[in-house]
Amino acid sequence: MSETIYEPLPGGCSWVTGGGTRTAVKLSRSWQRPLAECFKQSACPIETKPQEPIVLPDIPEEWLLLPNPMTPHRRHRLVVPARCWVAEDLQILGGEAAIVSALKIVRIATTNDDVEMAAFMHVGQLAGQNMWHPHWHLKEVRVREPLEVIGWQSSERFIVGTEEFAIYAEGIRAGQCLVVPKRRTVFTAPNIQKLAKLLSDFISRMNEKWKSTEGLPPEFSMVIRLAPDHTFRYASYYPILNHWGAPEYVMAPFEQGPFTLPWPHEVTAAYLRS
Repeated sequence: MSETIYEPLPGGCSWVTGGGTRTAVKLSRSWQRPLAECFKQSACPIETKPQEPIVLPDIPEEWLLLPNPMTPHRRHRLVVPARCWVAEDLQILGGEAAIVSALKIVRIATTNDDVEMAAFMHVGQLAGQNMWHPHWHLKEVRVREPLEVIGWQSSERFIVGTEEFAIYAEGIRAGQCLVVPKRRTVFTAPNIQKLAKLLSDFISRMNEKWKSTEGLPPEFSMVIRLAPDHTFRYASYYPILNHWGAPEYVMAPFEQGPFTLPWPHEVTAAYLRS
């Protein structure tokens, strides 16, 4: 039995516990369904209902920026491809070119949004996806204290890096990763291209590394955070590798209890580096 850990996350708003008897990566997910079985493509509201896109200059072809009136969030819009994707494309967020197009729209749409913003996509129902058509949510973020992680480092949790970014195992879920800028990075077209390539390569790698013993790549979400000055704060990838219970749904949010990891982040990092 290893030592049980209790530690705060970057930002200090939540903390996690792990270790003890839970020290090994487990890949069995008998409860997961294939993406193509989760939705009826014929019922897609993007393609079956009239849409009135937000018209802005330089929106990439075959992409739309849509208003989202049914939301409690401020400045909430949807960044979507004009047509649905097959499951294989959804699993990789459409690939590098599609990620570039989506993030270009994010840059264009937030030109006058001098507030904290986030763009995120859910892949799979357990990750938060509620319709088959791929869609990036773009909305204002209301937080008590924005997370500052420029140059943040952790040698035991390091996974992979480039000249501009580094990726670490970190978060409240098993397999969750934090993409950190090594220096102040404005969300310009060249930096979007570099980030998109990193994310595309990383997601493809995670689809293989986290493939279940039943043969399915993980459901996951990807989050991009932008500061009011249009700099890149961080990105976070989290796969759905295990179920949560009462400690995560009740005690953690209500009483600041820890989120329980089925294995420590150091084990995740070592597994993903291998």
